[in-house]
Amino acid sequence: MKTAAQRQQRVADTQAWRARQKRGAVVLPVEADDEIFDLMARLRLLGAGRETDRRAVADAFGNLLRLALAALRREIDSHR
Repeated sequence: MKTAAQRQQRVADTQAWRARQKRGAVVLPVEADDEIFDLMARLRLLGAGRETDRRAVADAFGNLLRLALAALRREIDSHR
């Protein structure tokens, strides 16, 4: 038997999944190695001591990805 908290979490997960689906987004598993963590730290995207905070790591990785995509777009545009 599921607890009320488990049911509420399931409802929240389903709502999040439907919202992502509606806007065409996907969730992808990502494995980050020491190089990625070092880069996030050097760019001050991930604060010291936050390496085990899953939310902080996810936010920092998202910001790193956005920076990388912006740099890639600039690179592509410079060759046009």
